[in-house]
Amino acid sequence: MVKVAVLGLAAVFLSLIAGSVKREYAVAVMIGTVLLLGIYSLSSIRMVIERIHEFEQAIGLSREYLGILLKMLGIAYLTQLVVNLCRDAGNGAVASQINMIGKISMMLVSFPVVETLLKTLGDMLQ
Repeated sequence: MVKVAVLGLAAVFLSLIAGSVKREYAVAVMIGTVLLLGIYSLSSIRMVIERIHEFEQAIGLSREYLGILLKMLGIAYLTQLVVNLCRDAGNGAVASQINMIGKISMMLVSFPVVETLLKTLGDMLQ
């Protein structure tokens, strides 16, 4: 985590310096930093997925539900990343639309879980 914090702070300072020359340079520095941090985090993401698979085996969680959970996490992280990049680039309107589309995408992905939950509740009430 220390490496990530140092890289983040260095990127912010470099972005401020580059931004004083030309705003586009600051955006390029931040996009490059995001890519580097994304590559750095791949091993951590792999460990999280492995742990989720261990939970799946331990409690007998359906693979379908696990897939839905991972898709929703991916959508949430990707949406937040792109929204932050858009806002940093001064495109708040685009960021808001991407945020809304991300939420809609998560709802669409979660429909099988909601459907199963509603069927289970309906069966219990009868």
